[in-house]
Amino acid sequence: MESMSKSCYCPACGFPLEFEPWTNGSPSDEMCPCCGIQFGYDDAAGGDLQRRGELYAEWRRTWIANDMPWHSSAMSAPKNWNPKLQLQDFLES
Repeated sequence: MESMSKSCYCPACGFPLEFEPWTNGSPSDEMCPCCGIQFGYDDAAGGDLQRRGELYAEWRRTWIANDMPWHSSAMSAPKNWNPKLQLQDFLES
């Protein structure tokens, strides 16, 4: 897989996405298949980027507290998926 910019990763859980969560201030309206956040709905912050970052941190804490479940029923988790390693790599980058 080609290296993606950090903007192509879910800002809540670090899962690599096939879309940009936000582009030029507009949400994708897509959901992260990993943690289930919907961009433009769950992270709506009235254009306040600091608040959006806080929403991602809150979402992440809740996802972790729920044992990091795979969200999507339409898409299976990748083979050998390790949410702890995914999150660690994302937060360290």
